[in-house]
Amino acid sequence: MMAVTPLQLQGPHARLEPLAAHHHDDLVQAVQDGELWNLWYTFIPTPDRMMAEIERRLQLQAQGSMVPFAVIEPASGQAVGMTTYMNIDPAHHRAASIRKGAQGEEQGHRDEEAQETVWT
Repeated sequence: MMAVTPLQLQGPHARLEPLAAHHHDDLVQAVQDGELWNLWYTFIPTPDRMMAEIERRLQLQAQGSMVPFAVIEPASGQAVGMTTYMNIDPAHHRAASIRKGAQGEEQGHRDEEAQETVWT
């Protein structure tokens, strides 16, 4: 199994840093803006499930199948979201990053669109 090493990524509008438990309070505050967990087209944990979701993502990282990030707003330094690279396939140098989710109305299930990332 390939070692999954977290790293920090910086852009002009956001910074991605390795997700950690200390991001919890900022993320709870962020999801309360408009009750984002009620949106049908994406998966956002409720405030009371935020720590469980952080722990789930960190467990998947420990297993080598996900690299979770907190999305940090540079101006405030606050975590405003989460994103991941997941389904890491070291044999083929591939990972998927979830871009968006959609709710299948008739089927009642989530249908997520993934973008594949290939590294060299």
